[in-house]
Amino acid sequence: MFRNVTLLVVVAIAGCGPSARELRERTLSTLDTEADRWEGGKDFDSSATDAYGHAASASVRKGPLNYTLEVRSSGPDGLPKNNDDVVVTRTKRHGESSISEQAAKAAEAIASGATSGTIKGVKKGLGLGDEAKK
Repeated sequence: MFRNVTLLVVVAIAGCGPSARELRERTLSTLDTEADRWEGGKDFDSSATDAYGHAASASVRKGPLNYTLEVRSSGPDGLPKNNDDVVVTRTKRHGESSISEQAAKAAEAIASGATSGTIKGVKKGLGLGDEAKK
């Protein structure tokens, strides 16, 4: 009788841990909380640990208009970048757009060309400049 009770207690204790779904939800909550700390800069360090006991990783990628933060758990197997990973992302504008720089350069070139063309036109109209001498 004592053996049966002991076996029943051991089985009951072993089966009382969190489910896979609960562990995933806890990990997701941890990663979301961690990502919410990000202020939008190009650097971010994480010291978070997922519900599986593994350190989370974080990386920031710069795109043409935004920084994108990725906070990642390697999931239950602890192996990075496979299908059981839990990943949270955030995106924020960085204001350092290469598109903005290119647009500013193009506008400057257009303005410079328009000014140059206007001056040549005025000189021609007044009979001044190289073409008037011919």
